[in-house]
Amino acid sequence: MKNEDFIKAIAVAAIKHYPAFRILPSLTIAQAILESRWGKSGLAKDCYNYFGMKWSSTCGTACKEYATCEQTAEGVPYTIKAKFRRYSNLEEGIAGYYKFLGYPRYSNLKGITDYREACELIRKDGWATDTCYSIKLVELIQAYKLWKYDLQAVYAKGPEEAITPGGDFLAIIWLQDRLNGCLKGKAGFRELAVDGIYGEKTRTALLLYWKKLGWNKNGVSTGWEAGNKTRAVLAAI
Repeated sequence: MKNEDFIKAIAVAAIKHYPAFRILPSLTIAQAILESRWGKSGLAKDCYNYFGMKWSSTCGTACKEYATCEQTAEGVPYTIKAKFRRYSNLEEGIAGYYKFLGYPRYSNLKGITDYREACELIRKDGWATDTCYSIKLVELIQAYKLWKYDLQAVYAKGPEEAITPGGDFLAIIWLQDRLNGCLKGKAGFRELAVDGIYGEKTRTALLLYWKKLGWNKNGVSTGWEAGNKTRAVLAAI
């Protein structure tokens, strides 16, 4: 399976499960990539376990033993043998992932819309011992623009609140992504980094968009807030 096909396969399931579990699809996809090495690990191919979930006597699945690399709190690697959950197909494996996230220690992930925070929380909650786990997840999300799937799941109809500097991280990503699409090729526009940071560059792009619409003549619409009217137009594109 090609990398892009792997991403799409996990993304479809992650978006489908979002209303029930409210776990960001970008987190799920990045974990699947990292834990299964793009679906090519033995655990993924033999057990449809794409997330490195260990087995316990109460989990209700079959299991298979593998050698696995862990780290101490100081980042020193060591290898152990452990039993991992075994599933019958991709759908069952993904369903098992969301069931695993039902453990109380992962409850703080529900409803988080900042993928950086979600990546840090899942490491602290004990998903992995790798001290760089969160960093690796964030790098994957940014490299493959996995935040696009968060937008589909969370903001399919656009944000409901005004978008301002220091506001909702994912809403700012939505704004930056939409502005890039609307202003592409327009004179004076430089593509925005879709990073969730609402600074001067994002404001300049917003002003340029208002100018394109004829909204900022005579000093009108020169602030920082993307309000109801702006969001409605951008959402309709």
